[in-house]
Amino acid sequence: MLWLGQFGIADGKAQEETPWVGVFPDEMRGPEASDLLLIVQPATAGSVEFCAELKEAVGSVFHKSKVSLTGGLLRALREAHENLREWNRRSLREHWIAAGISCAAVRGNEVYLAQVAPAGAAFYQDGKIRHIRPQLADALEPLGMFDEFWPDFALFEMQEGDRLLMMTPSLAQSLPEDGLGGSLALPADGVLPAVYRQASALPDCGAVLVASVPDAEEDPAILIADS
Repeated sequence: MLWLGQFGIADGKAQEETPWVGVFPDEMRGPEASDLLLIVQPATAGSVEFCAELKEAVGSVFHKSKVSLTGGLLRALREAHENLREWNRRSLREHWIAAGISCAAVRGNEVYLAQVAPAGAAFYQDGKIRHIRPQLADALEPLGMFDEFWPDFALFEMQEGDRLLMMTPSLAQSLPEDGLGGSLALPADGVLPAVYRQASALPDCGAVLVASVPDAEEDPAILIADS
Protein backbone atom coordinates (compact mmCIF):
# COMPACT_ATOMS: atom_id res chain seq x y z
CA MET A 1 0.00 0.00 0.00
CA LEU A 2 1.03 3.63 -0.34
CA TRP A 3 2.00 5.94 2.50
CA LEU A 4 1.63 9.68 1.84
CA GLY A 5 3.27 12.54 3.70
CA GLN A 6 4.17 16.20 3.29
CA PHE A 7 5.82 19.22 4.85
CA GLY A 8 6.05 22.90 4.00
CA ILE A 9 8.21 25.82 5.13
CA ALA A 10 7.10 29.42 4.60
CA ASP A 11 8.96 32.49 5.83
CA GLY A 12 11.48 30.21 7.51
CA LYS A 13 8.91 28.33 9.61
CA ALA A 14 7.40 24.86 9.26
CA GLN A 15 3.67 25.32 8.74
CA GLU A 16 0.74 22.95 8.31
CA GLU A 17 -0.52 24.99 5.35
CA THR A 18 1.84 26.64 2.88
CA PRO A 19 1.18 28.10 -0.58
CA TRP A 20 3.41 25.52 -2.31
CA VAL A 21 2.11 22.21 -0.93
CA GLY A 22 -1.36 20.84 -1.71
CA VAL A 23 -2.93 17.57 -0.55
CA PHE A 24 -6.43 16.76 -1.81
CA PRO A 25 -7.80 13.40 -0.63
CA ASP A 26 -10.68 11.80 -2.48
CA GLU A 27 -13.75 12.18 -0.27
CA MET A 28 -15.36 9.16 -1.94
CA ARG A 29 -13.22 6.35 -0.54
CA GLY A 30 -13.23 2.93 -2.20
CA PRO A 31 -11.30 0.86 -4.75
CA GLU A 32 -11.42 3.64 -7.35
CA ALA A 33 -10.58 6.48 -4.96
CA SER A 34 -7.71 8.69 -6.09
CA ASP A 35 -5.88 11.36 -4.14
CA LEU A 36 -4.09 14.40 -5.56
CA LEU A 37 -0.79 15.71 -4.22
CA LEU A 38 0.98 18.72 -5.64
CA ILE A 39 3.87 21.14 -5.33
CA VAL A 40 3.57 24.66 -6.75
CA GLN A 41 6.58 26.84 -7.52
CA PRO A 42 6.14 30.58 -8.20
CA ALA A 43 8.00 31.48 -11.40
CA THR A 44 7.82 35.29 -11.26
CA ALA A 45 8.30 37.73 -8.41
CA GLY A 46 4.61 38.58 -8.23
CA SER A 47 3.33 35.01 -8.32
CA VAL A 48 3.86 34.00 -4.68
CA GLU A 49 0.56 35.39 -3.46
CA PHE A 50 -1.34 33.44 -6.14
CA CYS A 51 0.13 30.00 -5.36
CA ALA A 52 -2.40 29.09 -2.68
CA GLU A 53 -5.31 30.00 -4.97
CA LEU A 54 -3.73 28.08 -7.84
CA LYS A 55 -3.28 24.85 -5.88
CA GLU A 56 -6.88 24.99 -4.60
CA ALA A 57 -8.18 25.48 -8.12
CA VAL A 58 -6.17 22.53 -9.47
CA GLY A 59 -7.35 20.28 -6.63
CA SER A 60 -10.99 21.23 -7.12
CA VAL A 61 -11.03 20.75 -10.89
CA PHE A 62 -9.18 17.42 -10.66
CA HIS A 63 -11.73 15.84 -8.35
CA LYS A 64 -14.63 17.10 -10.44
CA SER A 65 -13.34 15.96 -13.83
CA LYS A 66 -11.24 12.81 -13.42
CA VAL A 67 -12.82 10.37 -15.88
CA SER A 68 -9.25 9.09 -16.03
CA LEU A 69 -6.31 10.13 -13.86
CA THR A 70 -4.32 11.58 -16.74
CA GLY A 71 -7.45 13.24 -18.12
CA GLY A 72 -8.22 14.77 -14.74
CA LEU A 73 -4.67 16.06 -14.37
CA LEU A 74 -4.69 17.54 -17.86
CA ARG A 75 -8.06 19.29 -17.40
CA ALA A 76 -7.05 20.72 -14.03
CA LEU A 77 -3.72 22.04 -15.31
CA ARG A 78 -5.24 23.34 -18.54
CA GLU A 79 -7.89 25.32 -16.65
CA ALA A 80 -5.26 26.73 -14.28
CA HIS A 81 -3.09 27.68 -17.27
CA GLU A 82 -5.98 29.45 -19.02
CA ASN A 83 -6.88 31.39 -15.87
CA LEU A 84 -3.30 32.60 -15.51
CA ARG A 85 -3.10 33.45 -19.21
CA GLU A 86 -6.30 35.52 -18.96
CA TRP A 87 -4.83 37.47 -16.04
CA ASN A 88 -1.59 38.07 -17.94
CA ARG A 89 -3.39 39.26 -21.08
CA ARG A 90 -4.93 42.04 -18.99
CA SER A 91 -1.68 42.93 -17.20
CA LEU A 92 1.60 44.62 -17.95
CA ARG A 93 4.38 42.09 -18.50
CA GLU A 94 6.11 43.08 -15.25
CA HIS A 95 2.92 42.03 -13.43
CA TRP A 96 2.55 38.64 -15.10
CA ILE A 97 2.05 35.61 -12.89
CA ALA A 98 3.27 32.11 -13.66
CA ALA A 99 4.08 28.92 -11.78
CA GLY A 100 5.66 25.53 -12.18
CA ILE A 101 3.88 22.52 -10.79
CA SER A 102 4.28 18.83 -9.99
CA CYS A 103 1.01 16.89 -9.55
CA ALA A 104 0.71 13.27 -8.47
CA ALA A 105 -2.59 11.41 -8.85
CA VAL A 106 -2.53 8.32 -6.66
CA ARG A 107 -4.77 5.28 -7.03
CA GLY A 108 -3.98 1.82 -5.69
CA ASN A 109 -0.27 1.29 -6.29
CA GLU A 110 -0.17 3.61 -9.32
CA VAL A 111 1.08 7.17 -9.31
CA TYR A 112 0.64 9.40 -12.36
CA LEU A 113 2.97 12.38 -12.21
CA ALA A 114 2.39 15.50 -14.32
CA GLN A 115 5.00 18.27 -14.35
CA VAL A 116 5.39 21.74 -15.82
CA ALA A 117 8.70 23.54 -15.17
CA PRO A 118 10.07 24.70 -12.85
CA ALA A 119 9.49 21.38 -11.09
CA GLY A 120 11.49 18.64 -9.44
CA ALA A 121 11.00 15.10 -8.16
CA ALA A 122 13.08 12.06 -7.35
CA PHE A 123 12.15 8.38 -7.71
CA TYR A 124 13.99 5.91 -5.48
CA GLN A 125 14.01 2.20 -6.27
CA ASP A 126 16.46 -0.58 -5.33
CA GLY A 127 18.91 1.89 -3.83
CA LYS A 128 19.06 4.11 -6.92
CA ILE A 129 17.72 7.63 -7.48
CA ARG A 130 16.22 8.85 -10.74
CA HIS A 131 15.63 12.58 -10.94
CA ILE A 132 12.34 13.47 -12.64
CA ARG A 133 12.07 16.85 -14.36
CA PRO A 134 10.01 18.08 -17.32
CA GLN A 135 11.62 17.17 -20.65
CA LEU A 136 8.92 17.96 -23.24
CA ALA A 137 9.39 21.29 -24.99
CA ASP A 138 5.83 22.40 -24.13
CA ALA A 139 6.41 21.58 -20.44
CA LEU A 140 9.57 23.66 -20.05
CA GLU A 141 7.81 26.99 -19.47
CA PRO A 142 5.60 27.75 -16.44
CA LEU A 143 1.82 27.70 -16.42
CA GLY A 144 0.49 31.04 -17.61
CA MET A 145 3.57 32.21 -19.47
CA PHE A 146 2.82 31.24 -23.10
CA ASP A 147 -0.26 30.22 -25.08
CA GLU A 148 0.65 26.57 -25.53
CA PHE A 149 1.61 24.06 -22.86
CA TRP A 150 1.53 20.31 -22.31
CA PRO A 151 2.52 18.65 -19.03
CA ASP A 152 5.18 15.96 -18.96
CA PHE A 153 3.57 12.73 -17.70
CA ALA A 154 5.18 9.75 -15.99
CA LEU A 155 3.65 6.60 -14.52
CA PHE A 156 5.06 4.80 -11.48
CA GLU A 157 3.76 1.38 -10.51
CA MET A 158 4.98 1.42 -6.94
CA GLN A 159 6.55 -1.67 -5.43
CA GLU A 160 7.50 -2.21 -1.80
CA GLY A 161 10.40 0.06 -0.89
CA ASP A 162 9.85 2.53 -3.74
CA ARG A 163 9.75 6.24 -2.94
CA LEU A 164 8.55 9.19 -5.03
CA LEU A 165 9.50 12.56 -3.57
CA MET A 166 8.16 15.76 -5.14
CA MET A 167 10.01 18.90 -4.12
CA THR A 168 10.06 22.61 -4.75
CA PRO A 169 13.00 23.25 -7.12
CA SER A 170 14.94 25.20 -4.48
CA LEU A 171 14.81 22.18 -2.18
CA ALA A 172 15.71 19.74 -4.97
CA GLN A 173 18.74 21.84 -5.87
CA SER A 174 19.93 22.19 -2.28
CA LEU A 175 19.98 18.48 -1.38
CA PRO A 176 23.29 16.69 -2.01
CA GLU A 177 22.92 13.37 -3.79
CA ASP A 178 24.21 11.34 -0.85
CA GLY A 179 21.97 13.20 1.60
CA LEU A 180 18.91 12.65 -0.57
CA GLY A 181 19.74 8.99 -1.09
CA GLY A 182 20.27 8.42 2.61
CA SER A 183 16.94 10.03 3.42
CA LEU A 184 15.00 8.04 0.82
CA ALA A 185 16.52 4.78 2.06
CA LEU A 186 14.93 5.26 5.49
CA PRO A 187 11.61 3.72 6.56
CA ALA A 188 8.68 5.69 5.14
CA ASP A 189 7.94 7.63 8.30
CA GLY A 190 11.59 8.72 8.58
CA VAL A 191 12.07 10.11 5.08
CA LEU A 192 10.42 13.49 5.44
CA PRO A 193 11.89 14.34 8.87
CA ALA A 194 15.34 13.62 7.40
CA VAL A 195 14.67 15.80 4.34
CA TYR A 196 13.24 18.51 6.59
CA ARG A 197 16.42 18.66 8.64
CA GLN A 198 18.38 19.30 5.45
CA ALA A 199 15.84 21.89 4.27
CA SER A 200 15.40 23.85 7.48
CA ALA A 201 17.75 26.66 6.35
CA LEU A 202 15.57 27.45 3.31
CA PRO A 203 13.00 30.22 3.85
CA ASP A 204 10.37 28.73 1.52
CA CYS A 205 10.15 25.15 0.33
CA GLY A 206 8.05 22.01 0.49
CA ALA A 207 8.02 18.30 -0.26
CA VAL A 208 5.47 15.53 -0.75
CA LEU A 209 6.33 11.85 -0.36
CA VAL A 210 4.63 8.77 -1.79
CA ALA A 211 6.14 5.60 -0.34
CA SER A 212 5.22 1.96 -0.90
CA VAL A 213 5.11 0.06 2.39
CA PRO A 214 4.06 -3.47 3.40
CA ASP A 215 0.32 -3.98 3.78
CA ALA A 216 0.88 -5.08 7.38
CA GLU A 217 1.86 -1.55 8.41
CA GLU A 218 -0.63 0.99 9.72
CA ASP A 219 -3.43 2.24 7.50
CA PRO A 220 -2.31 4.70 4.80
CA ALA A 221 -2.58 8.29 5.87
CA ILE A 222 -1.70 11.75 4.75
CA LEU A 223 0.70 13.03 7.36
CA ILE A 224 2.79 16.09 8.10
CA ALA A 225 6.43 15.32 8.86
CA ASP A 226 7.61 16.10 12.36
CA SER A 227 10.20 18.83 12.43
